[in-house]
Amino acid sequence: MNDKPLAWIVGGSSGIGLACAQALAREGYRLALSGRDEAALRAASGTLTADSHNRLSVHEVLLVPCDVSVEANVKDTYRKIVDHFGRAPDVLVNSAGISPWSTFTETSTEEFDKVIAINTRGMFLTSRAVLPAMYARGSGAIVQMLSVASIKGYKNGAAYVASKFASLGFTNALREEAREHGVRVIAVFPGATETPLWSDRQREKYHERMMQPSDIASAIAAALREPQRTMVEEILLRPIHGDL
Repeated sequence: MNDKPLAWIVGGSSGIGLACAQALAREGYRLALSGRDEAALRAASGTLTADSHNRLSVHEVLLVPCDVSVEANVKDTYRKIVDHFGRAPDVLVNSAGISPWSTFTETSTEEFDKVIAINTRGMFLTSRAVLPAMYARGSGAIVQMLSVASIKGYKNGAAYVASKFASLGFTNALREEAREHGVRVIAVFPGATETPLWSDRQREKYHERMMQPSDIASAIAAALREPQRTMVEEILLRPIHGDL
């Protein structure tokens, strides 16, 4: 029986999600990666299995296309993970998200609802999927990729900021319930990080002012290494020169 721990990385095909997959693979985790873009998931899997530092076999990386805003998709993805590995995830990393930026008056109801559905409702659905098994084991961890936009408002980002403030409230409430069952809930607040959520022009312009996805992933891996008696509740990371 394979006793290596299992992590489900939601939004694992790029950015911070992929960096978390790389970091946890090197920590000895098997991985389930989900995301909406199947081709991007396959590319991500290739980088993981080709990395000589983690020695992951192709059977230890499961790819499951999934739209976290659709409840049936989330339930089906969870079942596929359990069926493939023969066990439920030890760690859930919620890193899926979208970040449209437009003035409040230009933000349509449809756009607002989509942001809330993916960024906030998606976290609710994936967390609800994994918790029963974690509660039954008396251990586990849920890592919620939030943002400094969870604690600070930014102009032209009403929908995104609203989704992140709501996700923080949900995360804080969930932590108080989950800790009674030995499950850790970790809120991560990255500042400006060079990921595909930023345009090519912005990434080129602000490259020297941005953190890298691996910076965030290494902090998460360190938090997960803490003994079961300890919970890192929040990780706040900002670029050395401050917010953009």
